[in-house]
Amino acid sequence: MRLETLIEENYDKLNENDMSIWNYILRHKEECQTMSIQELAKHCHVSHTTVSRFTHKLGMEGFGELKIFLKWDSRDQESFDAREIERVYQDYIKTLDMMMDRDCSDVLELLSEAGQIYVYGSGAVQKNAARELKKNLLFLDYLCNLIEGREEIKMVLEIVREGDVFFLFSLSGENAFVNELAGRLRAKGVRIISVTKVGNNELSRLSDISLQFYAHPVMKGRYNSDVYMTAQFFVVNEFLLLKGLEYQENEGR
Repeated sequence: MRLETLIEENYDKLNENDMSIWNYILRHKEECQTMSIQELAKHCHVSHTTVSRFTHKLGMEGFGELKIFLKWDSRDQESFDAREIERVYQDYIKTLDMMMDRDCSDVLELLSEAGQIYVYGSGAVQKNAARELKKNLLFLDYLCNLIEGREEIKMVLEIVREGDVFFLFSLSGENAFVNELAGRLRAKGVRIISVTKVGNNELSRLSDISLQFYAHPVMKGRYNSDVYMTAQFFVVNEFLLLKGLEYQENEGR
């Protein structure tokens, strides 16, 4: 598993110091391979124990394991196939066509009946999409509660009620934390609307409504990871807004 994937999966655990360390590593991956923990800490203006805690949050045993990941990063990436530009274009077109043809009244009826509305994204891009959804729903006169981190999730699970609606953003639909959350929400009678890439993924199966988009791995990045284009999250958001405005116009609101 690549280092970027560990950051994505553990994003909610990371604080400002952790992100400062990560941003430095991103800019100086080659140099960091030969640094001691004390040297990295000095460059990041933190203590060596802060660096050590950062590695533990990523599930590593310590700084030595982090350096192993950085050495793997020196391997050559897969060459880019220029035909992927056309394939990504087709993903966008198919997503646009699918959202254009989709009757979103099921989503809008669920929102109109909701007690409270919540939204959570599993990673950095998904969190940005969640923020965008919150903003878009305001144009439809819906107040949406944006959940930023895992600690907030714990509190929200204590107060959600049957009939509330929860949006969950996940690229693969197979994020263990998000799917566990979905299961706990279902047990409380909360209605779930998921946004994932097309496929029979676990999150879509746990959801009352599954909104999907077309996406495929463009290439293998470092650490043998898949690279995806993710603008489709925002395409889904914008069509929900447009369909919502149309729905309200037809309902005479």
